[in-house]
Amino acid sequence: MFRDYLVIALRNIARHKLYSFINIAGLAVGLACVILIALFVRDELSYDKWIPGSDKLYRVEVTYHVPNRSDIVLAQTSMPLPVAMRDQIPEVRSATRLTQQHTTMIAGDRQFSETVAVVDPNFLQVVQLPLVTGDPRTVLSQRDTIVISQRIARKYFNDADPIGKTLATGRGRCNRDPVCANTAVALKVVGVMRDLPHNTQIDADILMPADSLADHSDPIQNRNWFSNNMNFGYVTLTPGATPAQVLAKLKPILDRYVDLSKFVNVKIPGSQVLDPRLTHFQDAHLTTDRYGGMKPPGSMTTLYGMGVIGLLILLVACFNFMNLATARATMRAREISLRKCVGATRGQLMIQFLGESVVIALIALVLALALAEVLLPAYASFLGAPLALHYLADWPLMLAFISIAILAGLLGGLYPALVISGFRPAAVLRSNQSGNPGSGALRTGLVVLQFAVSIGLGIAAMVVFQQIDFARHLDLGFRHDNIVITDTGGRLSREGVDSYVRALAKGPGILGVTRSSFIAFSGDNNTLPTQKPGDPQFLSPTNYAITPDYFSLYGVKILAGRVLSDHRSDDEFHTFEEENYAARNEGHNVMVNAALARVLGYAPADIIGKTFIFGKSHMRVVGVAADILVDGARNPVMPTVFDYRPNGAQNLSIRVQAGRTQEAIAYIDRVSRSFIHNVAFSHHILDDSYEKLYQADRKQGQMFAVFVAIAIAIACMGLFGLAAFTAGRRTKEIGIRKVFGARVRDVVFLLLWQFSIPVMIANLIAWPVAWYYLHGWLQGFAYRIPLSPLYFLGAGALALVIAWATIFAHAHRVARANPINALRYE
Repeated sequence: MFRDYLVIALRNIARHKLYSFINIAGLAVGLACVILIALFVRDELSYDKWIPGSDKLYRVEVTYHVPNRSDIVLAQTSMPLPVAMRDQIPEVRSATRLTQQHTTMIAGDRQFSETVAVVDPNFLQVVQLPLVTGDPRTVLSQRDTIVISQRIARKYFNDADPIGKTLATGRGRCNRDPVCANTAVALKVVGVMRDLPHNTQIDADILMPADSLADHSDPIQNRNWFSNNMNFGYVTLTPGATPAQVLAKLKPILDRYVDLSKFVNVKIPGSQVLDPRLTHFQDAHLTTDRYGGMKPPGSMTTLYGMGVIGLLILLVACFNFMNLATARATMRAREISLRKCVGATRGQLMIQFLGESVVIALIALVLALALAEVLLPAYASFLGAPLALHYLADWPLMLAFISIAILAGLLGGLYPALVISGFRPAAVLRSNQSGNPGSGALRTGLVVLQFAVSIGLGIAAMVVFQQIDFARHLDLGFRHDNIVITDTGGRLSREGVDSYVRALAKGPGILGVTRSSFIAFSGDNNTLPTQKPGDPQFLSPTNYAITPDYFSLYGVKILAGRVLSDHRSDDEFHTFEEENYAARNEGHNVMVNAALARVLGYAPADIIGKTFIFGKSHMRVVGVAADILVDGARNPVMPTVFDYRPNGAQNLSIRVQAGRTQEAIAYIDRVSRSFIHNVAFSHHILDDSYEKLYQADRKQGQMFAVFVAIAIAIACMGLFGLAAFTAGRRTKEIGIRKVFGARVRDVVFLLLWQFSIPVMIANLIAWPVAWYYLHGWLQGFAYRIPLSPLYFLGAGALALVIAWATIFAHAHRVARANPINALRYE
């Protein structure tokens, strides 16, 4: 019996080539989308699950509740926090820390910029990264040693055994002493780590113990509960302990040790300012990595969105099958009636038709796998993930795909099977008609849902692209074109930095050089508490150190007053690391931006000369700069204090002539080597950082565009087949209409209108859903486009035009037919 059913199924597929092609192609494309999306979702969910013991590991993260400012949420931690948790909370079994530092590694006459992970000696015991060589209990216990990955071993030592060999780097903690900074430290390789796969939050090719002479971290900042410069903490808990229990015991510890009064003349309990949390290690990539993790973050929202889109596209393909199978029931009316006459039961007929549906779905699955194989390299490159499908090794996934295909076949074939098997043979054979060929309302409803999905995705694609274009062309208040960013390496004295800058300014194609403590688009969060004299409340504006030529180089307008000068001692700012800093800053000068002036209650011209308490010192405002959007369109302008702090402005911004960037970079490289020894020159282009701000959103828009094209293509294939069937069924009606005087355009309009109604209803469904999603997405931008009705009307009109184009050929052919032939045929 099974063989007979299979033969009948294959014969029907071969006999009705157009409808078989539409069904198989639609299902194949839908299943290919599901396969590709499933590979991406699996990859995102696999992050860090391969690390032994990661199910019991937590990342220590902090949120700063800064008065009169939005919370500063970070994936990082302050250095004292994990140690305090380990030492004072019994439920914390172990704790370790990692700090990322950029340094130069030297092997012979070769120099390379590397990111080094400075870690506690027990790091590999807590975060169990796999070692090829070395004991994780002791490998980081020796000073001035390193553990390197297999990639770094090949890079520096080729195929030779790296154990016992050395790499050199500059000495750390030199406090800008050039003699100390130019002293090399030899780091002995004592362990080799397996290359970390891409699906981990840890970005570490070189591990170095924290007591090494090459550690560049500032001891003062390491004791600062408010410092979090790429510091990451990890803890494990005792059996039965929960993060909530640990955090509850942490509050009194914070109140005891965290003292905000060191920075501002106000006493606030530490637990009200510093709010730690424990994020499960395996969840960090998809949750809190977006707040400053080591690698680009994932997103649960994206995974849910991709899953929903894949499901919708598969449903659109299944709707096609249901529509066409039900509509084609008339072609098999006599077959079904004769089968019933010779004894076939309804159950047997249903099994037969469900079997045919499953066969079509399995054929579609084979084509879908082939299509996915072809598209996978481009798809993986687009997502930036090494996705792969191995049929045998990934047998659970393959079993899931087969199950999805069978389910799609059953879902697509269930209703047609119910309709077809319900034909009454006496009525069909007597009238030579099929009886009820299936519900026309259902077919219309399925077309509505197909186009609702397509229209919704189309609206999303248009809005995403428009918002990104708006953000990219938004006036940020400063010029970010033709800027090369580098730094001093923290190895030059104040005089050495001045000489270095003067040398750079003389280069070919270089128009100017300035220094600052921050770089635009980098997400800097330094703050400086600010008070009105006599007011116990304080603000927490952003704080940037600059040199006097910063505003002119970036083209920032000065709205009132003057810029800070390097020739006036009262324009210089001293930080809390310096002895007696508050008294030394007393009576000195700062600049503010227009946003801070507004918050303080002054117009730009009126605030000049006014004295406020910045930190713990009374200081005057001598200039007001225009507002600038240093984080792009996502965040609003932050109230900002600018100070002149020569030792704190170590980032160099170099403006170059358009078209001479490479020439200027080559010159900067030569000058850098002559001033800063044992340091490989590193730089980036500021415009590249600007483009990365919207890279994820751009990819999201491109994915929407691809998926909307796929959904529309599948929907149109189904509409094409349904239009052919409908035109065929209405041959007699159209012939009679033409006999009574109907013109070709009247008949074409009649058929077009029949299929226009479902598309217009689809708009009513798609519009509110799309508005809800896009309204929420746009809230992530402080500066955004209005959600104009034109996007919704445009997507709806485009869907209608595509529907018309799809069915016009059938409509026109039937309308031009000779009515005599149509009536004779009937």
